[in-house]
Amino acid sequence: MPGISIHLAASNAYLEKHPEEDRDAFILGSISPDEVEDSAVSHHSTPGFRDGSMAFLLGKVNLRECLPDFDINTSFGRGYFYHLITDYEFFHNIAKDVERIEKMSYRELKDQLYHDYSATSLFFKKKYKTVFPEIVAKYDFDYDEEPIIIDLDDTCELIERLSDIDLNEYHKNL
Repeated sequence: MPGISIHLAASNAYLEKHPEEDRDAFILGSISPDEVEDSAVSHHSTPGFRDGSMAFLLGKVNLRECLPDFDINTSFGRGYFYHLITDYEFFHNIAKDVERIEKMSYRELKDQLYHDYSATSLFFKKKYKTVFPEIVAKYDFDYDEEPIIIDLDDTCELIERLSDIDLNEYHKNL
């Protein structure tokens, strides 16, 4: 899953273009899938997703299996769904350097991703004017370091692309 700062940045970008949403409910929905004991359950991860680095990236979110978990007719539900879409698209787009990622162990990839989530937190907070709700304040870092895996330009392009999606249409097409 992308770090909380990326989720909040993506949610803020989406909400800028979709003012009809209840902002607080959408934001709460957009962080809820990670605020569970086992995110493999809330993300309906493919069995074996921890077997290798590419399996981890591509099996982390099973969108079709997640559909019964939320109500698309509420801002909270759309935020929850948006979180899962962000995860899915992030992991399917971050895997550009497949050769390098394939050489990493699951543990190494996970460690480097979590480093990047902290390292880029300040960048995303500034660029997207994110505010961390109290429930996730423990993830509010002011680190400004070079990421190892995450490409900031690619991630910003992904955030912008996701901010334009029609959640109802995306939901219907699954």
